[in-house]
Amino acid sequence: MDSWDDLRYFQAVAETGSLTGARKRLGVNHSTVFRRIKGLEEKLGVRLFERWDTRYQLTGAGELLMVRVEQVAEAIDDVDRMILGGDQTLEGKVRITCPDGFAYYQLPPLLAEFRALYPGIEIELLADSDDLNLSRMEADIALRATNNPPEHLVGRKLMTMPWQLYGSERFAHGQSGVFTAKALSGMPVIGPERALLRLKPMQWLEKHCSADSIVARANTLMGMAALVKAGLGIALLPDDVADGLPPLGTLDRDFHSDLWLLTHRDLRSNARVKACSQFLTERLMH
Repeated sequence: MDSWDDLRYFQAVAETGSLTGARKRLGVNHSTVFRRIKGLEEKLGVRLFERWDTRYQLTGAGELLMVRVEQVAEAIDDVDRMILGGDQTLEGKVRITCPDGFAYYQLPPLLAEFRALYPGIEIELLADSDDLNLSRMEADIALRATNNPPEHLVGRKLMTMPWQLYGSERFAHGQSGVFTAKALSGMPVIGPERALLRLKPMQWLEKHCSADSIVARANTLMGMAALVKAGLGIALLPDDVADGLPPLGTLDRDFHSDLWLLTHRDLRSNARVKACSQFLTERLMH
């Protein structure tokens, strides 16, 4: 084996299930991923993946290699976090992952203010529907909508965000205030797609809205909000993405999201991460 990079490419394809997913994770082009996987298989003399159209599925040999790769990757991540956690300089990069609504509306002015206070710190803002892995240092700080933060992360709950129905009054058919599942029947509803189905409000919507009611779908909350703004229908959204949208009311059940600011416990002493975490906590809680 010439390089750990070969195994990083292998791991990315195995975990995302495609060259496209690996390309996005690693920040390289499609042909580079293909070339590295092909080269690794030639070096080892085994086929690591079965190809099904654009999907890549591990072979038996690939599964055995993946077990070892995960062990090596975890050990390397542990060492990297230990080193980074002891860094006391206020210069360098801090990567923040957050829901797309916060990335577009709430965070930009705060990050501009933070940058003026700490000009040596470069902020990388990662708006994503998926939860990036802080153990692998895919991000340093996470603003995460969850009611049960992982035990290996440390942080603080910043606020509670209610979910409401948003859309033009012309879709409400005289209904106002509290909506039941039955009341949504016949209304044009913007539905969730893919990643959003991990959220409980979206699971409820998918279960209780008939297929005939769904007029469009989006795989991000901001995408759903944009479709509402364009007049396609109504959507169930948390308040942070509903900037400027007219609220119709709430559902006859309590849906809310707690917003937490989290970091890995190994990074809480890092000067840059600590400064940014404290700043955002103070601003978002007041």
